Amino acid sequence: MPRKAKDKNEVKDKIEEVVSNIKSRIKKNEDSKKSVAKKGTTKKKTTKQETAKTEAIKKTATKKSTKTEKSTKNSKVDTTKKTTSAKTTKKTPKKVTTKSVKEPTSIMEYYDLPYRYNQTVVKILAQTPKMLFVYWDISDKDRENYKEYYGEDFFSNSRPVLIIHNETMNYSFELEINDFANSWYIHVSDANCKYNVELGRRPNRYISNLTENYVYISSSNELDAPNDHIMFETASPSVRYRNIKNNQISIKDFSNSAFAKKIMKIYSVKTIEELYEKLYSEELLEDFKNGYYKNPSSNPSSNFR
Repeated sequence: MPRKAKDKNEVKDKIEEVVSNIKSRIKKNEDSKKSVAKKGTTKKKTTKQETAKTEAIKKTATKKSTKTEKSTKNSKVDTTKKTTSAKTTKKTPKKVTTKSVKEPTSIMEYYDLPYRYNQTVVKILAQTPKMLFVYWDISDKDRENYKEYYGEDFFSNSRPVLIIHNETMNYSFELEINDFANSWYIHVSDANCKYNVELGRRPNRYISNLTENYVYISSSNELDAPNDHIMFETASPSVRYRNIKNNQISIKDFSNSAFAKKIMKIYSVKTIEELYEKLYSEELLEDFKNGYYKNPSSNPSSNFR
């Protein structure tokens, strides 16, 4: 063959190779694009499926949360109802018990002093330095003994008397009392003395087996009446102080203070009546002066029952 024809054929072959290579490359690109598109669609499908699944999960979770919230609310409501019902049930039995069951009333122990001890006794006490208080009683047994010896009308035919003995100054005086009294206030003229009181009876008319004009019944205890003078020490308007460190003595005058003036008034008192005037009000002083401690027979503490 001629050389030109060979060259033409070679050129054709090269062109065909190049074209085939280009076509193959184009096919490869198209195939790669298709595969990429397929992958994108699959990915989109998977993402859509995943999003759908997540949304479904979220919905279920929200449903569950709402259910749990409802259940918790219901449980709270139930618990509150239970607690309120429990409280009401706790309160209601208390109300029922208070209405139906009465608690036992606590009994207060009260002890009243007896009016008399059924003993023959005479006792004397000092109310003030010049006012004595005496109380007495005759037992039922001794009363029966006096009636057996002097007759049934012994107490109706005699009257009770109190004989006050001043042992210090060696004198006595008598007071008539009545059978309605069992205590008496006695005014004495001397303080700071030893006293003794005797209970007896004097006849109003003839009594059998009575040889004397007096029947002794009982005597009281011995009493030392207090002093009616205020035995204060001499009051000094100044106060002495000693310093512990240097043993020096200093004197301070308090005579101008209000407290010292009041104290000096009390120190100037000589009798107890003057002290009462300094300490007590006029109403109490009137009670003392007007005989508050007199002996009316209507005094309930001085009546027999």
